[in-house]
Order: sequence, then structure tokens, then C-alpha cells
Amino acid sequence: MTDMGAVYGAVGAVGGALIGAGAAVWGPLLVQRGSSREQKEAEARRRAGEEVERIVQIRSTGRAWQDTLERTVQDLEAGRPVDIDRFDETIGGLEREAAAAAYAAAVDGMWVGLGPAEGDYSPGLVLELLAAGTGQVRAAILRLQSGDIGDDERREACAGPADAVASARSARAQLNARLAERVERILGETMRRL
Repeated sequence: MTDMGAVYGAVGAVGGALIGAGAAVWGPLLVQRGSSREQKEAEARRRAGEEVERIVQIRSTGRAWQDTLERTVQDLEAGRPVDIDRFDETIGGLEREAAAAAYAAAVDGMWVGLGPAEGDYSPGLVLELLAAGTGQVRAAILRLQSGDIGDDERREACAGPADAVASARSARAQLNARLAERVERILGETMRRL
């Protein structure tokens, strides 16, 4: 009987040593694997956050450009003087910011720059329409600065730019809807509607 106890003891000691050795090897590997998975998840969250930031930048720069054009048209319609140099400086900065935001979105596979239309819609159309509206508003500023202008001539000078700016607003609304859908896909379950 004592021989069997010694055998059981030896088997237990060898088994314990094997379990200890396995734990010494597999434990750190499992911890590393878990850590690697956590790092990958953290990296995915960081990338998603950066993509959302780029989308927000596209939306905010387009909005600032749109708002500037609309306010300028309103000032012209009201007969308020508009400083062409200040307009050019402001719009130039907004155009650069919008273009930079559009190119930054290409990192995520979104092409918001000039490009082919999808059916009746092209993301690039927004930038084209804002640029066209800018040209028309600028021409109206110059035309209305040329002296004493009557109300009829002022309305006529502002009608084209107002229509161009309204077209840009409509295209921006389409783009913003698509960008909002993209944000919902990126954030998925973590996004809550207010």
C-alpha cells in the first residue's frame, strides 16, 4: 500500500510540475493575446473617431462657406455695403478649409472632391456649386459697388447669386444626409439619438 502512495505522490508531483510549466508558458501567451485584441479594438475605436472628425470637418467647413455666402447675399439685398477684399479673404480661407477637409476624407475612401456623379448626385457637386455661388456673389458685389443703384437693379443683381446659393444649400443637404448615414454606420450601437 505504501508503494502505491509513493506512486500517487510521484504522479501528483509530475502532474503538478507539468501544470505549472504549462501555466508558465500559456499564461503569458493568453495575456498577450488578450492585450493584442484590446489594442486592436482600441486602434479601431481611434480610427473610427478620426473618421468621424473628418466627416464633422467636411460638414462644418461647408456650412461656414454656405453661411458666409447667404449672409453676403442678404447684405447686398438690404443695400448694405460689402467689402470685396474682406469677402475674398474670408471666402478664400473657407475654400481652402473645405478642400482640405474633402481631401482628408479620401483617407477613409470617401471622395468629396470633384468627381463623377452618381445618378443625379455628386458629392463634388457641393464644392462646385459653392464655388459657382461664390463667383456670382462676388460679381454682384462688384456690380453693386459701382455707384447709385436702384431697387430693381439691386433685386436683379441679387437674384442669380441667391439662386446659386440655394442650389448649393440643396446639394449640401444631400451630402450631409449621406455623411450622417456614414457616421451612423461607423458608430453603430454606440451612437444614441437625442
